[in-house]
Amino acid sequence: MITTLEPGAAPATKVPFRFTVPEQLHEVDFAEPADARIRRALERWPAALRGLTPHQAVHLALTQEMSLAKLREEGAVYVGQIFARSDHDPARVTTGQLAIMVKPADLRAEQPLAAIAGGLTVRGEPREIGYADFPAGEALVVGEEVTVSLPFTPLGGRRPVTHRMRQAQIIFAFPDRRRLAILSVATEDLADWRAYLAILNGVAKSVSFDPPAPPSSITNQLG
Repeated sequence: MITTLEPGAAPATKVPFRFTVPEQLHEVDFAEPADARIRRALERWPAALRGLTPHQAVHLALTQEMSLAKLREEGAVYVGQIFARSDHDPARVTTGQLAIMVKPADLRAEQPLAAIAGGLTVRGEPREIGYADFPAGEALVVGEEVTVSLPFTPLGGRRPVTHRMRQAQIIFAFPDRRRLAILSVATEDLADWRAYLAILNGVAKSVSFDPPAPPSSITNQLG
């Protein structure tokens, strides 16, 4: 669980932001140097999944680093990697990423999520936009396919490589209407898309902006 505080805010203006993630996600340590993270991935992944080629391992590690750099710029407070055998085809490796971002926002509109939805609607772009109810309140749901380009090939060439990824986001407005919480899942493995959506939905159901309940007294615990 994570609690965030708006930069510069006094303690009295704290708005807790809590969530839980499933155990199969491997949290990324932003403080770790990129070269160490890549080296560890290249050592761990082939051992964890037999049959993974060096080419595939390098591709996964570099794609991860490109994505992490962008997510840090976008205010990510959590990034978790999924790296496992595909449920759809156990002979394949499936990889994906769950990111949770907190972004400042000025949500003065009477219906802030509707205002955000209007800004995301672009004619000619196949972006799906809808709404869903969760324990933390109503959220905006966005689905789309995006293009990710690497400025090099996995084996070190300079020819850019482009990949299509599917991405879904669930967007909550903080109760103070000063920030957005954006939960996002992305993967290239479209055959396993439903499994990734299930992970995203489960995390969204765990989101809470309420402070944790105080521990009960020893009398109640023994009663």
